[in-house]
Amino acid sequence: MLKKVSTLLLIAVFALSAMSFAGSKTAKYAGRAPRAIDVEGANSIVFNVPQGERSMVFTYTTVDTMANAYGPGSGSVNPIAYDPYSNSVVIIHRSKSTYASGGSGGIFYAYSKDGGATWTPRQGPLSNGLANDGNGRYPSIALHNPTMAASSDSVLVQFQFPLLVGGAFGGMIYGADPGVGANSPLSNIDSAGVPWWSSMTSNSVFGDASFVFGVINASTDGFYSIFQSDDGITFTQIDPPQFAVSVFNDGNFDDINAIAYRNGNYYLGARGQFMAAPQSDSGSYTFGVSKSTDKGKTWSDLDIVPWKALVPSNYVYNIYSADFAVDGAGGYHFLTAGIDTNVTPQLWSLFHMYKASGGAWTSTKIKDLPAHDNWTYGGLGQTLIELNLSVSANGEMVAAKWLEDSRGATYLDSLPVADVWTSAWKSGQGWSTPVNRTNTPAVNDQLVHVAPYFANNGKIHIMRNQSVTTSGHAGDMDVHVTKIDYSSDIVTGVSRNEDLVASKFELSQNYPNPFNPTTTISFSVPVNGDVSMKVYNMVGQEVATIVSGYQTAGFYMASFDASKLSSGVYFYKLQAGSFSQVKKMMLLK
Repeated sequence: MLKKVSTLLLIAVFALSAMSFAGSKTAKYAGRAPRAIDVEGANSIVFNVPQGERSMVFTYTTVDTMANAYGPGSGSVNPIAYDPYSNSVVIIHRSKSTYASGGSGGIFYAYSKDGGATWTPRQGPLSNGLANDGNGRYPSIALHNPTMAASSDSVLVQFQFPLLVGGAFGGMIYGADPGVGANSPLSNIDSAGVPWWSSMTSNSVFGDASFVFGVINASTDGFYSIFQSDDGITFTQIDPPQFAVSVFNDGNFDDINAIAYRNGNYYLGARGQFMAAPQSDSGSYTFGVSKSTDKGKTWSDLDIVPWKALVPSNYVYNIYSADFAVDGAGGYHFLTAGIDTNVTPQLWSLFHMYKASGGAWTSTKIKDLPAHDNWTYGGLGQTLIELNLSVSANGEMVAAKWLEDSRGATYLDSLPVADVWTSAWKSGQGWSTPVNRTNTPAVNDQLVHVAPYFANNGKIHIMRNQSVTTSGHAGDMDVHVTKIDYSSDIVTGVSRNEDLVASKFELSQNYPNPFNPTTTISFSVPVNGDVSMKVYNMVGQEVATIVSGYQTAGFYMASFDASKLSSGVYFYKLQAGSFSQVKKMMLLK
């Protein structure tokens, strides 16, 4: 169980470019994603927010400071990682001149070995004396636990970041710290001086010695390279032909949504105009997945999402804000948004593109979003609604996070005030009801990233960056970490009491009863075997499945959330082998 984070007194501010937008939103967001750049001292607007307007849903812990928030100002970086086996959390960010030389481009990381309760900052600089020590930008971080060890000393901290040379990207530094907090980074520099884009991505790896990260080559404006290692220390550059510029209609690999690792395989999810896309998607952006079964050395052809066949025809384009994840059963998940251009203001809708292992691509609309014309931060129009996906360690649950301006403002308002929203998915249950996690109409929760993995108890770590001065993004920035409990987003949750031994089959009366909308049901099974518990309405229709599958002998407690059901009498039935029992419960809303 993760420890509770301490309460933090914040002066929450938000900074948005004062520049105006020209042209339609469709043209702006449907096209190729702008490459992350860095502009020191760009014009910004800042609001100091009273303490009473802070988020009271959860609290943040201040971890460190930096001089510029552009480091995490991209959806293609991963600045936070969590390892559920060692309970370690790390964040990576740019420096501040008061504790680092070379301006704000020194790259440091902070770590927690107790799930985020206490922190040790400023490990680094991760350039470790290499050239361009103060020119790091847009860093990503991951945790690499080859043996799934409980000790963080056995976990490698993997990092990569591009370098800014003469105002443009001119190379990168990558490497590993051999142990969380070891502060002895084994850093490498791209000696060829290739101008790599800021779209560098990797994924935490548990139970395998190999490690992979990927990056787009800016000199060819789109060739995608894989950096592969069998030990997490020594890397080799691989240029798979499946990722060459010839694969794309517009001659470039548009964006990397994520690299994922699961069950010995690596997966790359990307967005682009694919030559192999269905004819209906010709010249349009969609998504593709490539898989490697040999530790990242070779890759399959892209499995392409038929975007236009999966969404209503009025959703002409998909925006470039997206994320990708793989669940424990090898299912593919893309989170993105479509724009309905046939209405005014244009409607944004959040879509889940899903393909079960061995299945076909499907689409689910999670939620219609309040439209907004301006999601830029400090002059960079590359964060948008900040879509993130995260997967539980056992792979059974996928969690989504996004931003909304929920004030009821029109999409032409120049200053959105974002709240953090979440929903969660389980196979067979679909998506839970979206929840506004912050619900602070005067506080802007922008520049928020989520760790790609979370513990099976449903608790996930997020990182936020907020200015504490009136100088905006180019001034002093605090780096905050908090955690969200996703367990309440799932319809049911079942836990086994390890201290009790079951001597017979038994189904207990739910408590409380009547209930609204959650209740707990206890049951026991004395032998291993298949167990199911289903809920039926008054006419015998099945309305929910609480338990389904093989269970070991023991005493169980199941939490049932009936928030999607109407008031009335329901029946729940336990079936285990030849044993069957039914009980009645009442939902009163």
